[in-house]
Amino acid sequence: MILFEFPLTERIRTLLRLEDVWRRWQHFLDSTHRYDHHAAIVTLFELAGIAGRTDLKLDLMQELDRQRSALLSLPIEQVDTERVAALVERIERTRTALLGMVGRVDHHLRENEWLMALRSRAHVPGGLCAFDAPAYHFWLELPPEQRAAQLERWIAPLQPIRNGIELVLGLLRGNTERFEAVAPRGAYQRELKGAHCLLARVQVDPALRVIPSMSANKYLINLRFGPPRSDLRPSTQPLELDVPFVLELCRL
Repeated sequence: MILFEFPLTERIRTLLRLEDVWRRWQHFLDSTHRYDHHAAIVTLFELAGIAGRTDLKLDLMQELDRQRSALLSLPIEQVDTERVAALVERIERTRTALLGMVGRVDHHLRENEWLMALRSRAHVPGGLCAFDAPAYHFWLELPPEQRAAQLERWIAPLQPIRNGIELVLGLLRGNTERFEAVAPRGAYQRELKGAHCLLARVQVDPALRVIPSMSANKYLINLRFGPPRSDLRPSTQPLELDVPFVLELCRL
C-alpha cells in the first residue's frame, strides 16, 4: 500500500513540510560523500527558510500545552497511568527546550557569516562551483567526519523544533479513526463528525495506478482518485473502476 497524507490546516501543512525536509537532512547527513553533504547544506537553508517564516515555536508550545491538559484530565481508572505520566514528562521536557530558544529560530544561522555567504550563492544556479566559492570547495574536501560534526553543530539549535514537531505529529497520527472504503468510479465523500479533523491519510494499492486528491472543510471530505498526469495536477476524469482504499482521520 502507498500512503498519501493530506493536511487539513495550514499549521499541520507546515509541520509536515518540515518533517519531510528533516528526513532528507538526516539522509544526507548520514552519508559521507561530498555531494551528500552539499545537499545537507542546501537542505539546512531550506529548513531555516520554512521555520523562520512562521511563529512555529509559539504554535508548538500552545499545542503541547493543550495536549498536556487533555492527558491530565483523563480519568485515572481508564488509562495506563505510567504511559500517560511518561508522555506528560516528554511533553514538558520538549516544551521547556522550546521555551529556552531565544529570538528567531534561525538566528544562529543568520549570525554565521560563512553560512550566509553560502546561502546567497546557493540561490544562483550552479553558484557554488569551486571557482565561485573556493572556501566552500576547501570545506567539501575535509574528512567526512569533520564535515558531519560541523553540520550537526549547525543544526543543533533547531533540535527543540524538530522534537516538538515529532511529538505533535506522533500524537496526531496516534489518534486515528480507520475506515476501509470503496470509491465508486474513483469518487468518495464522507461527513466529518466529532472533533475537528486535522490530517487525513489515504492508503491505496499502487498496482491500481491511481492518485488521490482531496478537498475538505470542517463538515465534509471529498476524495477523488485519478490516473497520474504528466503535469502533476489532479485528474478530473472519472475512472471506470471502483477503488478500494483505507482512510484514516487524525485528530488532536
